[in-house]
Amino acid sequence: MSGLRLKNRSRRGEGARTRTTRKGAGTRTATRKGAGTRTAPRKGAGSRTPRKGARGRRGKIRRITFRLPRVEWSVRRFAIVASALILVAGMTLVISRAPGWGRSEERFLLLRFEVRGNRVLTEDEVLELSGAVMGSNLLDVRISLLEEAVAASPRVERAQVRRVLPDRVVVTLDEKRPAALVSVGANDVLEVTDDGAVLPAAAQTASVDLPVITGAVGNVEPGIQELSPELEGALALLRRAREVSEGLWMDISEVRIAPGSGLVIYTVADGAEIRVGSGALGSRDLERLWRVLTDIRDGGREVETIDLRFRDQVVVRFS
Repeated sequence: MSGLRLKNRSRRGEGARTRTTRKGAGTRTATRKGAGTRTAPRKGAGSRTPRKGARGRRGKIRRITFRLPRVEWSVRRFAIVASALILVAGMTLVISRAPGWGRSEERFLLLRFEVRGNRVLTEDEVLELSGAVMGSNLLDVRISLLEEAVAASPRVERAQVRRVLPDRVVVTLDEKRPAALVSVGANDVLEVTDDGAVLPAAAQTASVDLPVITGAVGNVEPGIQELSPELEGALALLRRAREVSEGLWMDISEVRIAPGSGLVIYTVADGAEIRVGSGALGSRDLERLWRVLTDIRDGGREVETIDLRFRDQVVVRFS
């Protein structure tokens, strides 16, 4: 017993004192001051690490630093950035001055009004239709309104208007083309299109070589919605004649609507009278008529009358 006690005393004399923490917190063994080194906790003992930016055991503060990527400026990159800045500044300047730009400049006044593609309408008539005011500021002219105003004319199919700085407006027209002239009085004629649109009178006309429809034409005036059946039949005859042969259409000088007798055609070459009657001529009838006229004229003979009122027959009387 004495030997065992002495042995234990000798261990206590070495200053070996053990302190154990609570369960789960790990074990920490340390010697007394001046008695040796400190042993680290075992693996899995749950040692605690101070957070970033928190104070350490000795009171020191850890600082968090961020490093930006290093940019190497080359001549090319500098030129791109400088160009972008200049472009943005220029656009800003233009936008800020755009609302009033050129409004007070005398060189932007409307001084010339040009019309292209017109066959019947004159420049003065188109200017009056458009509503444009000569001498006004060209930048204030609304092109879309000018186009709508000109295209609203019964004689215009389409209209395109362009603003040409500093002082010009150009109007390009696509006029409606008449198919015939309709006699509405002793010396008055009106132009009518293939689809039956009656065109208003104009200061000049290029349609003097069109066939003339005379006789009982009914009520014909600009803006009318419906023509008489006899006038529609005469227009249909001229349309089919042109489809068959351009020469046959050009040889027709007049189509007369005879009350109770139907249609009568007069030719340009020899003034022959071609009696059609009340029945409509088809394309085959008109082809037969054109062959007969060609053969007779090639033979050097003149025709007085041609009667087409009989089915599949052409009755010719020579002068």
